[in-house]
Amino acid sequence: MVIRTMHGRRWKGALVALGLVLGSSAAPFTAAVAQTTITWGKPSEVLSTDPHLSGDGTSWTVFYLIYDQLLSTTDDLKPAPGLAESWEQLSPTSYVFKLRQNAKFSNGRPVTSADVVGTLKRLTDPKLGSAWGKQLKAIKDVIEEGDHTVRIELSEPLTPLLSILAVATTSILPMKELTEGSFDPTKGMLGSGPFVVKEHRQDESWTLERNPHYWRAGHPKADQFVIRITPDDAARIAALREGRVDFATFENPDTPRLLKSAANVETYIQQTPNFFRLDVSAIQASSPFKDDRLRKAMSYAIDRERIVQIVFGGDSKPEYLVPAAFNPPPACREHPSYTMPRAERIKLAKDLVAQAGGESQKINIIASPVLVTYPLIAQVIQRDLREVGLQAEIQQVPTAEWYKRVFSPETDFHLAVSWFAGYGDPAMVMNWWAPGAIAAYAGFIKPVEEYGKVMDRVRNLPNGPERAQAMARACEIVYEQANLLPLVNKPDYIAYRKDLIEPKFTKVEGNFDVLKFAEEFTRKR
Repeated sequence: MVIRTMHGRRWKGALVALGLVLGSSAAPFTAAVAQTTITWGKPSEVLSTDPHLSGDGTSWTVFYLIYDQLLSTTDDLKPAPGLAESWEQLSPTSYVFKLRQNAKFSNGRPVTSADVVGTLKRLTDPKLGSAWGKQLKAIKDVIEEGDHTVRIELSEPLTPLLSILAVATTSILPMKELTEGSFDPTKGMLGSGPFVVKEHRQDESWTLERNPHYWRAGHPKADQFVIRITPDDAARIAALREGRVDFATFENPDTPRLLKSAANVETYIQQTPNFFRLDVSAIQASSPFKDDRLRKAMSYAIDRERIVQIVFGGDSKPEYLVPAAFNPPPACREHPSYTMPRAERIKLAKDLVAQAGGESQKINIIASPVLVTYPLIAQVIQRDLREVGLQAEIQQVPTAEWYKRVFSPETDFHLAVSWFAGYGDPAMVMNWWAPGAIAAYAGFIKPVEEYGKVMDRVRNLPNGPERAQAMARACEIVYEQANLLPLVNKPDYIAYRKDLIEPKFTKVEGNFDVLKFAEEFTRKR
């Protein structure tokens, strides 16, 4: 990442839970000094420790504290230096990256080109089965050119390459230790980022310490970074009020209102290209949405502006296949399911329902309470569908049941609310609609061969009119299929004690690196 560092004392020992491998420091223990600690109230536990296999943002937020990626992003979502301090595009299919010569893993070993080469080859190995390996399928070879220079050769142009290399799922691993067997990324974390794991108590807390070998001198500012897993919003708010945590992250759009009267608490709304989505079961034999007409009726019935106002109090906006942050072409913003007057859309939807014989059809909407916004969005959709004759039941099921019913070969749902990160290039999120891009979606997304071909053009073409035209066609296909629909923008909410800490946040974040500047957080008292 652009900002990552550590300096601190030595710590050795076994991890309390999960047997996590610790990146211990080789620095000697120094005389006791006042330790500064920053404490984060985090809604959910890390679900996986291997960045290359992770698909959940709740884990990514911690990966960014432990690992470096080759690149990062700026506030306008452009590529920025990370572990690579510079890069050069030699041709449409050839890139050279210069690594920071002072970068070291938290065990003290220097990061070299071999680690980057090994990381990218592991990530793109089909045997690993990484969805992000598929995003990088155009990589033909990764070559060491000295200890601190890496060349990537592509089989075809890949416009989002630099943006992909900024995501937590492309974190650089210590390949020497992994190959030797002294490090297993499925059981622990060992990176070159600003912090190192000291202790983990499952479903309770993580205690991180400075990486004494971090490449950014004088960082992080805090000696320790403690993460307290606190799923309940009210409990996190109470912890903030009482000063038991210095800052907390929230999904609840009511967060600014709930904390408005809290003394010394400031709420920051972080803008993102991320968006909520609606998964639609188009394959399952018992799903009414196997019928194209009902899917189209459903898509025209949904009122995104109503979601924005009722759920988010206006602090969101309708979203598109190409997120609004990337200035989508008109075809992505002006499809009739977005722009047709509401009364006309309802009439069209009712006619389609009647043609399909779907009047009073009972359907279910899975809206797991893992995010408070899911059931709220589902309630608006339930009301919208009732207007066109579809009777929806909201099912607030646990995360495990949601995943089993939606992301399995044999699905058992009709509609489900979820969300996507928007990343740093639109092709990255658009790719998830492509046939075979994510194996877990094969149970409900009808493959559209043309979409795969269009996405090849979106990935390969440089930014310009031709790429915009390909994006426009991709939007038309997705909206007409109505199989997985973008809904509204997903902002992030961060509340902090302004009397206790001085934080720094990005204005716009697309890779779920919510705490990109965590190593710059300072304690006031």
